[in-house]
Amino acid sequence: MKSAFSLVFVFAIALAFSFASVALAQVPPQNIGSIPTGGGGIGEGGGVGVDVADTAGLVEIIINLVNWVAWIVGLVAVVMGLWAGILFITAGGDAAKVTTARNILLYAIIGIAVAILAFSLVAIARAFLIV
Repeated sequence: MKSAFSLVFVFAIALAFSFASVALAQVPPQNIGSIPTGGGGIGEGGGVGVDVADTAGLVEIIINLVNWVAWIVGLVAVVMGLWAGILFITAGGDAAKVTTARNILLYAIIGIAVAILAFSLVAIARAFLIV
């Protein structure tokens, strides 16, 4: 009973900190109520979104998509690292549980490395491909 309560408490604290970090992550733009001007059609400048009329616009869309996937992979890897830590704590000396936790932690570290590599590739591609 005590370990279940501590597990719920750890998750509640982690959830509270995660909401605070999201809420304080960025300042909203100053022109919240402004209406966009311009055409806004496909391939027209001045609209909301990315201009897809040229190659740079398509590259920007692909880079944004890779950026989103990298964020999701990084988030899942961090959550799996936390899960591995919980498995380590609750293993109680069981060798099979420790091995499972070690494997999950290894895959979480690989996932974080892949996410960092994806962010690096996005930055490099943005520097070379978008003028």
